[in-house]
Amino acid sequence: MTTKKNGNNEKEQEAPGDTATAELPPVRTEMRLVRHDLTPQERQNAGSDLAREIGKTRGVEQEFDQVKASYKARATECETRIDSLSTLLMNGFEMRQKACRVEFRPKDGKKDYFLPDHTDGDPPVLTEDMTAEDFQQDLIQAESGFECREEIQLWLPAGSDRAVMAVGRLKDMWFAALRVHIGHRKIEERLDSEQACAKKRIDMIKRSAKRLQEWLVTTLGKDAAKGFEEAIYLAVEKQKEREE
Repeated sequence: MTTKKNGNNEKEQEAPGDTATAELPPVRTEMRLVRHDLTPQERQNAGSDLAREIGKTRGVEQEFDQVKASYKARATECETRIDSLSTLLMNGFEMRQKACRVEFRPKDGKKDYFLPDHTDGDPPVLTEDMTAEDFQQDLIQAESGFECREEIQLWLPAGSDRAVMAVGRLKDMWFAALRVHIGHRKIEERLDSEQACAKKRIDMIKRSAKRLQEWLVTTLGKDAAKGFEEAIYLAVEKQKEREE
């Protein structure tokens, strides 16, 4: 700073270019997007945040898939129900479990099913092939009225081959039925009151044994039939010792 004197009065004046006492303008601050290089710690923090967000995203996607699958299953269930009802209306019937009366037809190898409210003339609601158990049950039902019922083994079974003679008494008369399997050839009979009968048990057995021997000759030939003669003879002789 310099001092100039003018007469008796001294007056201080600032020399040009002297800014020591000049007032500075206030600093203006504004927010702007500028480049900032990450520090190592900021990079580490960003990596941790990234991993967490990736995990959250996978969880959300998995939850979305589960919800989507649930809604898809519900939609499929509704569509299936719609198809079922449409088919029901179009057909006018559906299959239901109902108690049915069963009637066997052993000659045809069939069994018929009838509803409880069945009336004469109505066809069966279902027809199926008889099983081995069905044939056995039919025999038991059909022969339940015969007294002294017995099955006589005519020879020892070999594989599926067997020969049995069923004997029973009904109203003081004896009846017999043959059940013979030899290969694909067979006789399947049951005791029936309309069959031939005899007053004596042994007479009925002899008559049926003779009929079996004739069937063997016709079916297998004389030579093959002779192989069964002795077994049949011994089975009949054993029955002679039995009382009526």
